[in-house]
Amino acid sequence: MTSPLSFKYIAATFSLLLLVFNANAQVVRFSEASEAQLQPRKRVVGTLKAFNQANVASVESGKVVKVLVNEGDVVVKGDVLAILDTRRLDAEKQRLQAEKMLADANLALAKAEFTQAEEDYLAYKQSAQKSAVSKQRLNQSKTLTIANQARVIAATQAIKALSAQLNALQVRIDDMSIRAPFDGQVTNRLAELGQWLGSGDHAFTLTSLNKLEAWLDVPERFAFLAGQAPNEIALQIGDELVQAGNIKVLNSVDERARTFRVIGQVNGNGLMPGMSVSAWLPEGKPRTTLIVPKDALVNRGGNYLVYKVVLQGDKQIAQPISVNVQFHQGDKVAVYAPQLAPTDKVITEGNERLMPGPVVAVADTSNGNKQHLK
Repeated sequence: MTSPLSFKYIAATFSLLLLVFNANAQVVRFSEASEAQLQPRKRVVGTLKAFNQANVASVESGKVVKVLVNEGDVVVKGDVLAILDTRRLDAEKQRLQAEKMLADANLALAKAEFTQAEEDYLAYKQSAQKSAVSKQRLNQSKTLTIANQARVIAATQAIKALSAQLNALQVRIDDMSIRAPFDGQVTNRLAELGQWLGSGDHAFTLTSLNKLEAWLDVPERFAFLAGQAPNEIALQIGDELVQAGNIKVLNSVDERARTFRVIGQVNGNGLMPGMSVSAWLPEGKPRTTLIVPKDALVNRGGNYLVYKVVLQGDKQIAQPISVNVQFHQGDKVAVYAPQLAPTDKVITEGNERLMPGPVVAVADTSNGNKQHLK
């Protein structure tokens, strides 16, 4: 029995022989058109929006002493965008720290005096049992002990109050640094060096990158999606196909447009907020549909075609076939093309740069395809 390795070696050798005998041929890869029972899908349109976009404002009032970013800069959550003047707050912090040091000293003194008073009271109490000290002296010692205990409590509370003030002041000082609330790109900068910013004044606009939302305007006849939203929706953005996940349906129909919103999260480099998107939503009953891999589609001025591998004499030729795209589903595309039949070989790699002339077609074994040259 021929091993898989031997078969691959024979296939590679056969491909090389074809290259030798077709020196001018172009090497391409092909898959096969096929038929499948698919549920028809209808196209809806929408817009990409940033998953996060925020007008970053100043929490505190102050003069801008440093601006660390410009429009177009990419930042991560926590990065400092600008710094306000903290000198007044720093002076207040030093004053409170001095007060706290004094309060710490007062607490230490109060604890020492309380300890001494308590020891004296216990000694007087024992002496009083032997009638060695007057009752008046014992009461005076007890009162002094209670008073010193109260001083310890008051000093402890004073330290807590000062600590709370210092913590609140530190928060204000930290807020004098305007930080990025999430990863993104600075798309607008309003803060300028020397400018006075009031509390709540808009300093920057920050837009998230590579994490977008597709907002689709869906006709009300798709209202069934509200009860059974799909896990993913295939989106077409230009010539690219991407998957939107974490689908949410807003249960409110616009009375004028008779549409409702479906929102899906999209991750993708090279995509920007404001780009138009289209999606293919299921509608109707499944039917037999001719499908080709999405890589087989070639866009020529808004019209789609595929290249079919045909024999012309003893040579393979790439024949362009116009197709009408019905809908997308995953990495497959449902098409209508009278000149294309199931099992026809369609070029999936090398079709964007094809020139007239013979080709050497090699089976595309990606995505589980098992086609072989015959």
